[in-house]
Amino acid sequence: MAKKILIIDDEQDMLVYLATLFETAGYETVTAQNGIEGLERARDLRPDLITLDIMMPRRSGVRTYTELRSDEQTRDIPVIILTGLSRQEDFFGADLGDLARPDAVVEKPIERKSFLATVGRLLDG
Repeated sequence: MAKKILIIDDEQDMLVYLATLFETAGYETVTAQNGIEGLERARDLRPDLITLDIMMPRRSGVRTYTELRSDEQTRDIPVIILTGLSRQEDFFGADLGDLARPDAVVEKPIERKSFLATVGRLLDG
């Protein structure tokens, strides 16, 4: 059975790109266009992995991440943060308190081969 990846991103082009990339690699994908929709899908579908864009309207990726990690249903799902900014600390300074840091932070533009290796490591580990 294929591993399921939830892609949360407000950019349609990125949703299509990531879904195509993952499906070509043999994964099942589900998409959400904002943090609110992403949280609902994460709770309902319990994906094996979540990719989360940081810069989104309606509910930021940081807030979405905090809610994912605070919820018993979703706290153990690996999360890869996607960002156009290079410093994780810009988003995840002391604001997370006792919450776990993201499992990986990947800068855009995505380097396909290393990104898929990170995804594979998190899903197999």
